[in-house]
Amino acid sequence: MDKKRWQSLIFVVVCVGILAFFLMAPESTTPRMPRDGDHGGRRKDPTPCLSCHPPGVLPEDHTLEDGSVPTGKFKCYFCHKLEDAS
Repeated sequence: MDKKRWQSLIFVVVCVGILAFFLMAPESTTPRMPRDGDHGGRRKDPTPCLSCHPPGVLPEDHTLEDGSVPTGKFKCYFCHKLEDAS
């Protein structure tokens, strides 16, 4: 086989391997948020969440060392997605 065929074969094998990796991934276990007026829109600020979900009742791994909630890419909406519209 010439070099071009080997490259194509390796490319196809790598693509199939990546596809198999993603197909074997487990289902998401993070609870989804209800699609209602309180949770409906994407919020940039987590303070409205804290009125019902204060840091004291959140799991340990959901708060920072000082007891505050994370912001930025670690906010609630990063892991807890809204329920599907149905």
